[in-house]
Amino acid sequence: MKAFKFENFKSIGRNIAYLSIAASLLTACGSKDKSESNQTRMNVPRGTSPVFGNPTSGGGNNQQNLNVWNNLKSQNNCPQGRMQDLTFKYQPSGGSYYGETTLSGYLQSGSHSGYSQGSYYGKSGNGDLIYVSRVSSGSTALYNVVLSFCNWSDGYTQFIGPNAQMSQYFVDQVVLNGSETNTNGGVMSGKIGFFSPALGSYIPIEVMSASMPCPY
Repeated sequence: MKAFKFENFKSIGRNIAYLSIAASLLTACGSKDKSESNQTRMNVPRGTSPVFGNPTSGGGNNQQNLNVWNNLKSQNNCPQGRMQDLTFKYQPSGGSYYGETTLSGYLQSGSHSGYSQGSYYGKSGNGDLIYVSRVSSGSTALYNVVLSFCNWSDGYTQFIGPNAQMSQYFVDQVVLNGSETNTNGGVMSGKIGFFSPALGSYIPIEVMSASMPCPY
């Protein structure tokens, strides 16, 4: 795979402006992660990442996380429809279990398993969504990343969608906000994206924290 080169990014004519941060998701709800030993596998809606049905990769309370994810989808309409969830794994060269953590690099297909450490949600101004689950395996912090993109076509070419041949998905300076007492929070800033054959360039989409009422 090619080296991750930020200068190859190209902007696209969609509304991908930063969103104002209203509140940290779940923090106001007083939510805390639970051990995977107390979790059970769930059936998740078709097209939804299996991460939400796996107690060792979903990060915290699976049912609560799935409720939040579904609510975010319902509150962020995609005029041309929404792609099925894309599931990836990410392993940084270093990191902390608590506090602010930044993710940058290419994403790999699949998911990590481990002990749940935190759940984070973000969205773009156009309704694209990101969910990050942090898990620990021994002394290593690992991450599962779920992306939900809104389809985008100009009527002739599909730039984002199941037929767009998107590849080389990445995260760029994605900042997770949490604390030692409450590891749930938001994707405070950063970019998600992919390589677009139609444009011949990497496409960055800016995201920030997704804030909404408690899902329960």
